[in-house]
Amino acid sequence: MTRPTAEQENPPVISSRALYQRATRHVPGGVHSNTRFQAPHPTYFARAEGAHLWDVEGNRYLDCTMGNGSVLLGHAHPQVDDAVCAAVRSGLTTGVETEAAVVAAELMAQIIPDFGKVRFANTGTEALMHALAVARHRTGRERVAKAEGSYHGWFDPLWVSTWATAEQVGPAERPAAPPSSAGLSKVAADTVVLPYNDLDATERLLREHAAELAAVVVEPVLIDIGFIPATAEYLAMLRALTTELGIVLIFDELLTGFRLAPGGARQVYGIVPDLTTYGKALANGYPIAAVEGSAELMATTDPSAGGPVGWVGTYNGHGTAVAATAAALPLLADGTAQGYLDKLGERLRDGFDELARRHGIPVVLAGAGGHFQPYFLPAPATGYRSAMATDARRYTILHKTAREHGVLLPAKPLLHAALSTAHTEDDVDLLLGAAAEAFATMERET
Repeated sequence: MTRPTAEQENPPVISSRALYQRATRHVPGGVHSNTRFQAPHPTYFARAEGAHLWDVEGNRYLDCTMGNGSVLLGHAHPQVDDAVCAAVRSGLTTGVETEAAVVAAELMAQIIPDFGKVRFANTGTEALMHALAVARHRTGRERVAKAEGSYHGWFDPLWVSTWATAEQVGPAERPAAPPSSAGLSKVAADTVVLPYNDLDATERLLREHAAELAAVVVEPVLIDIGFIPATAEYLAMLRALTTELGIVLIFDELLTGFRLAPGGARQVYGIVPDLTTYGKALANGYPIAAVEGSAELMATTDPSAGGPVGWVGTYNGHGTAVAATAAALPLLADGTAQGYLDKLGERLRDGFDELARRHGIPVVLAGAGGHFQPYFLPAPATGYRSAMATDARRYTILHKTAREHGVLLPAKPLLHAALSTAHTEDDVDLLLGAAAEAFATMERET
């Protein structure tokens, strides 16, 4: 047996700074999703387990981002990862159908109320592209409506009015549709932007554009700008009005699905849309998304019946992703996981409320199902415009102080943080300890 060299026994420490310098030779910004960039350079990670991440320099962090909310059960969950490893050992990767994909669909049908039929894709963006194709075929119309401030991926007609500035948003009762990226198609300007939770203005806009609208896409809770629930009245109005006007109602449950309740926002609100997109927690962070909808609508994609709407993708139903889904869903089915997350959230909310009283700093900690967002506001945000008023300077202090305590929070004041079932009350208390220091700094400096 060859003895390891000194270099092998004590490998040189790789730094995030050095990796960034290497990466930028070939990768714009050194990252493969722009949200991961942070000045002066992003952090590069080496491994994860439970509620923690370790960077390439060996520093351990309490993760309160959890893969943008995807990793509900904690990193490296043994049951999920064992299923993935078994899928890898089978040799099946992509381009074929597997038993795991059948099991995953069956489990979704057991968990989600009023389930129709489902097809898998790879990302939330892809799922919504498919859903809009179905809606356009069904209605013969082209345009789409979405809520102000919501994020539904990077498909052109939906990538508008996302993290817009105050100068871009337009009138409150008739929001503008500013592009969220350069290079979007001209069709993006045709998107109708709806004022979230404003029943009267939303109804006026939908009736005005009804003859042109194929679909209304809505997050039952706006989570990519924190955590802003729709009122039950707002969603009920959307359901009734879209039915009346022949518009397809699409719920984007990428982030609410399996977290708010086993059956997601549909279970919480008791409202069934025409189509729903899922992902994120569906496979505990492995790359998969799904479109579920009525049998009638999903039949338009059925190749065995000559369905005219195409549904293709080399990686759809990828062996590892459907294996992860089939392993994760039984752990989410009875509500135990969601109840535990809500208990942690209540502890965190009580702690922030106490800090607000002690330091005279107004804050609303919104959240459910492990999602949480501190808004530095005197009252809960009800839509994008009220959320924009959050005190960004105070959030920056919180983020910086948490990082100094080894706690990772989203870098920007309007994103979303998340816990997992791997987090403990001690982990919540660690975050609250960092927050206590941050609130003291806010009291002195803001």
